[in-house]
Amino acid sequence: MWDPRWPELVHPHASAIDTPLPATPENVHIMLGSKAPWVPVEGSAKDPRFEKYPDVSLAQWHEAKGLRDND
Repeated sequence: MWDPRWPELVHPHASAIDTPLPATPENVHIMLGSKAPWVPVEGSAKDPRFEKYPDVSLAQWHEAKGLRDND
């Protein structure tokens, strides 16, 4: 997907990825305050969990984890 409002961003559909993805350093759970009560939160109890959106952007999270592409 591409949007002219953000020409530097390209968002491929998951079905377009045909190679194994790297393991993530952690699983982050967001918007837990609005999930249905019968939906379990999967993953480790040590995973970061947020009732709403965290105060960090995706770009900041990647930067903090050393996952930013520096080209």
